[in-house]
Amino acid sequence: MSCGGAATTVLAVLALTMTGCGRPPQPSLDEMARRYVRLAVALGERDPDSLDFYVGPAGFVADLRRDPPALPAIKRDAEGLSVEVSRQTSIDANRVRALVADLAAITARVDLLTGTRQSYDAESAAFFGVAPGPTDEQALARIRSQIADIVGRDGRLADRYSTFAARFTIPPDRLPSVISAAVDECRRTTVAHLALPPGDDVRLEFVRDKPWAAFSRYLGGARSVIQINTDFQLTIDQALQVACHEAYPGHHTRNTLIASSLADDRRPERAVQLMFSREALTSEATAMLAVDVAFPPAERVRVERERLFPLAGLHSSGAEQHVAVERLVSDLQVVQAGVARRYLNGDLEFARAVSALEEQALVPHAEALIKYVNQYRSYVTTYTTARALAAARQAACTGPEPRDDVRWRCFVREILAR
Repeated sequence: MSCGGAATTVLAVLALTMTGCGRPPQPSLDEMARRYVRLAVALGERDPDSLDFYVGPAGFVADLRRDPPALPAIKRDAEGLSVEVSRQTSIDANRVRALVADLAAITARVDLLTGTRQSYDAESAAFFGVAPGPTDEQALARIRSQIADIVGRDGRLADRYSTFAARFTIPPDRLPSVISAAVDECRRTTVAHLALPPGDDVRLEFVRDKPWAAFSRYLGGARSVIQINTDFQLTIDQALQVACHEAYPGHHTRNTLIASSLADDRRPERAVQLMFSREALTSEATAMLAVDVAFPPAERVRVERERLFPLAGLHSSGAEQHVAVERLVSDLQVVQAGVARRYLNGDLEFARAVSALEEQALVPHAEALIKYVNQYRSYVTTYTTARALAAARQAACTGPEPRDDVRWRCFVREILAR
């Protein structure tokens, strides 16, 4: 495309070099957004954990891939660009606020990477715009009591839950086939309600020695690779949760829909997503809701009993109780933010943090979760506090007894919110 040609898509706009050809006397918001994209990619080159994906033209960031600027330079440029963007409030106030917030997140991430430590709440607010609030201890006690009604009250609840879950734990040699089938089931119900681009694809990889149970990486072109950590023992229901969370209608679906909308969106900044940002808050929160959107309780039990239990070589008696318990345990996840806060703030040492997660949230791999917190820190906010906020919005949108079409329409609105 010549310098005088009109850029009709975001991808075409991103492909233009920053030579000044046809540039107005004052930089436009689109031009500043393109500079933000480059800063985000540069940060990702210095710290791969910082960048979720970039789906713009390779040539636009090729120089950064070859020779990324140093972290202090990235911070300096982000701060300067934030000042420029802030002066554009009369153009599109919401867009300006979002860009300023993302630039502040870049600055905060560089500070963290170069040794500056804030309190959990300050760090969470800098990255995600929210910090965990107080927990409702009475509500949590009621949830634990409901779990005890199913798994038994004789002895320590964490031990009783562990014994109960062992009945539904997938043998290691059966895990690949169960996860693959779970992804297929999640995709089947998703494509019945959402239109995905032709040829969308999820590739599974099985790994070890990671601080997480599963991870989804969007590759562009409606393709993702999902890594499953075989060090984690998953139950049947947890496997379905992971499949929906990472693939359909979770991360892969959301990333695919966002990328496929770029041509019509015309906002260059949508070609990139930071991990530690308000965007990640929405991405992770909606992925946490994915299994409940994909499968109402009765359908969830049916899919697990008829498809997943046989592949795992497990007897399906007790499937209803298994699903009920796992749904209740997921409601205890909000505890994790409070424990992570106390641990990172120095008020709780490693062993006591592990014990608190086991006792209060029934976390089966509590040591691994604290190691995760060591690496990803306040990211815990995105799948605890953010999940609760997204669930409340979803419930308000759907009403108490939503039809399938209403549930999915509300979910799509949530996953595409930026």
